[in-house]
This record gives sequence, structure tokens and C-alpha cells, in this order.
Amino acid sequence: MFSSKKLAYFMFGMATVGLAACSSNPYSQPNDLKFQSSSNGKKQNLTVIRDEKLCFNESYEDQRCPIKFYVDDIKAGEFFINNSAKLILKPETYNFKAKNCTDECTVCETEVDVSEVKDNVLHLSVDDSGRPIILDSDHKMICKTETNQPAVSPIAETKTVQINLAADTLFKFDGSTLNDLLPKGYQEVLNVASQVKQGFVSIKSIQLTGHTDRLGTEAYNLNLAAERAKTVSEILVQNGISKNIISTKSMGEAMPVTNGCYGVQPVEKLKACLQPDRRVTVEITGISK
Repeated sequence: MFSSKKLAYFMFGMATVGLAACSSNPYSQPNDLKFQSSSNGKKQNLTVIRDEKLCFNESYEDQRCPIKFYVDDIKAGEFFINNSAKLILKPETYNFKAKNCTDECTVCETEVDVSEVKDNVLHLSVDDSGRPIILDSDHKMICKTETNQPAVSPIAETKTVQINLAADTLFKFDGSTLNDLLPKGYQEVLNVASQVKQGFVSIKSIQLTGHTDRLGTEAYNLNLAAERAKTVSEILVQNGISKNIISTKSMGEAMPVTNGCYGVQPVEKLKACLQPDRRVTVEITGISK
């Protein structure tokens, strides 16, 4: 049992602890207050009050979206619910901004002539979505901007562009190596490299596929088409295209674009008829500018 003296001492100690706990409440008063000085001819008093409306999923003991109040981009204070402070300003127009941040930052910004503020009191609050608002008496001020986050850009779409390079323009007859490359053919590959670098924001892949006409054996045509695709790949890499995004394959004579030109004579006319089949296709997949 406590004696009356001990009980009185205990109760005094509890009261002291209670006062200490109350005074240590991090939400009891605004933080980082400025514009408290009356020097430099500042004569206009402006009281800023944060009401008792909490943000979503907040509690009095756990406040995570204090309203930061700015005067001409200078932070004047950080207000939790039921906080208030008196600012001393010149009687002129200011840019006032209320900002709070949880997952992202939201802002209410407005121009205010402090000499016209009713009763020299501004109220800070949040709307139902948690955005900060500034009120002159019960009148909500119009915000010039609702968020400091950049507008969400539309999701860029990935697309595939196909370019057909004529093998007869690229290489000497029956040729496939760098030494067999024709000047005009080399320039065409350079044009592809330029298109890749200047026409796309990013490149996912470049697929090079070699094709031949039906003349010759299947095995020979597969190898010839593969070597031509490989040579085009080497030129692209030499001109700044990453090797990691380039792949090559050979279709040989398996995917003609002509009807085979059967019955066309003589041989030179047949070769000319089959010319569209002899090609290297370039498929560029990425996000274009």
C-alpha cells in the first residue's frame, strides 16, 4: 500500500511524465517556421491554420502527409492537423503553395493579396482524395496546378519496320563477303544503320534474314543467304549498332516473293525475273521517335 505521501509523489511523477509525453508530441506544432520576424517593415499578420481533417489511412498518432506551406517558393512551415502559426508579411500579393507527399506529391498553388484575406486567416486542409487545399474563410481558392508530377505520357508502342535490301544491289554475282560488297550496296547498309540510330528511341532487336532465288541447290542457297545476312550484320556493328541486338538467319530459297518465273527464257531473263527473291530482309523492332 502507498502512504499518502508516497501516493502524492507518485501522482506528481505520473503528471510530469504525462506532460513530457504531451510536449514531445511531434505533431503538436508546425515545423520549420519562417516569416516570424517583424523587421524590414513587414506589418501584415497572416494566421495559417491547418484544420483537423486527416489524410486517408492516417491517424492522429501517425500523420504521414503534413501540409507544407510555401510563400513565394520559400517553405514557411510544415503543418499537421490543428496546427496554426502567425506569419508576418508585407501587405502585397504572394504566390502561396500547399504541398503534401505520400506516394507522390500533390500541390495547390495560388496568387493571394494578403491585404484582402478575410480576417487575415488562411485555412489549410485536404480534399477527399488527400490533395491539399487553401481556403480563405470557407471559400476554396482556385489552384493553378493540382500536382507537381509531370503529365503521364502515353505508353510508347513497340513496332516492327521491315526493309528489303536487294542482294543484287548489295553484292557481286554469287558473292557474299565484305570483299564482294558493291559500293551502292554498302551505302544502303549505312542508310539502315542511320535509320536505326536516328529513327528509334530504343531498339529491342534487329533480325537479318537472307533469301535466294530457286536456282542452285538447296544447301548452296542456304549457305549463300546465311553469309550475306552475316556480312550485313558486320557492317551494322562497324557503324555503331550493338551486336547484342542483331540476329541472323537463312531461309535460302524457301520464301520466294515471285511465282518462280517458270517458263521464262533465256537464262538472263529468268535471273532478272527472279531478282526480287534475292534479298536480305531487315526487321527492326523498337520504339520509334
